[in-house]
Amino acid sequence: MLSFNFGGKNSYDDFGILIAKRPDIPSPKRRVSTINIPGRDSNLRFDEKTYEDITLGVECFVKDTQNLGSKLDDIKAWLFGVGESDLIFSFQSDKKYIAQVVNAIDFKQVYRYFSQFPIIFNCRPFKYAVENNMVTLNTSGGDVTNPGSLESEPVISIYGSGGIVLKINEDQITFQDITEKIIMNSVIQDCYDDSGNNLNGKMTGEFLKLKSGGNIIEWSGSVTKVELLPNWRWL
Repeated sequence: MLSFNFGGKNSYDDFGILIAKRPDIPSPKRRVSTINIPGRDSNLRFDEKTYEDITLGVECFVKDTQNLGSKLDDIKAWLFGVGESDLIFSFQSDKKYIAQVVNAIDFKQVYRYFSQFPIIFNCRPFKYAVENNMVTLNTSGGDVTNPGSLESEPVISIYGSGGIVLKINEDQITFQDITEKIIMNSVIQDCYDDSGNNLNGKMTGEFLKLKSGGNIIEWSGSVTKVELLPNWRWL
């Protein structure tokens, strides 16, 4: 039985929604700008190394009941009330999209006992691991393997004090005057403490990422441990 989880609820178990077929999964469009230069063969390309959102369409059915009107109201309240949330399909339960319903939902009776309706999800470009488990490193030089097909943007908590250099493979970032802990969030490109206070002024360098495959994580300075929320992702 095909189904999906969205906003903490299951389409079939909670609402009796039947999915007509497995939805098509498009690849995100890469942002590449081209400039036509007179007198030059081909175009000049500028690759931003970023991707556009994708759209997923799901054709659904719901069985007519005595309380069909109330059921349809509940379905609409669920889909629109959630806003942006995790979207997990039953045919790939270990991956999730970050999605939001963007279409007006029109219910149309197509069989004697069934109403049909489309759901269109606007999704961020990537799939993410459902199990986004924290990785803890107590010694410098640990190896962390990225199972995804893309660089991941981790959230890294560094416990220590004073001046610290954190290195992933050949890239490094420097922190100064750390008192106890600093959090480096590569998703939103911000550094802060547990209270949310901005600590970007204590950081020098580019926000670190984890390449697909093996990654060596090293540090110098007074560090007791490093915690890493990896955010593995796939196209």
